Amino acid sequence: MRTVRLISHTSTKNRTGLTLLEVLISLSIFLGALAAISQLIGIGSRAALQAQLRTQAMIKCQSKLAEVLAGVQPMESVSLAAIDDDNENWKWSLNVEPGTYGTLLKLTVSVQYSGASETVGTSYQLTRQVRDPAELLDAANSVEVSSDSETEEF
Repeated sequence: MRTVRLISHTSTKNRTGLTLLEVLISLSIFLGALAAISQLIGIGSRAALQAQLRTQAMIKCQSKLAEVLAGVQPMESVSLAAIDDDNENWKWSLNVEPGTYGTLLKLTVSVQYSGASETVGTSYQLTRQVRDPAELLDAANSVEVSSDSETEEF
């Protein structure tokens, strides 16, 4: 007896490669992830630039306030003056107002950076109350005059 064995062409074979559909799906997933990562890199670089500008604004603001307090800059209101460096995008302002008490002055120093585009820019403001130098000079002069007049009486 003879046994006939039917060979079927639909038998399962071991696959050795990828189909075109699988390649296209994996490629689209890769491109979507790449687009998302590039957006994250752009956001991160803008945030890093903003943080760097904010730090520079803080340092420049503290420096200008120190200059005013030391007498290098006059204690008068200034509006959007250029900072003395190579970059003309930095501007500073000083607002001098009476303080909460009669002998105090309220100094408000603000620094602004306006870049080439509207997305790049920052500002920082620092407020400090100090004694009025004119009041201190008047008080010192009145003490000198009164001490001179007391010595003349003796």
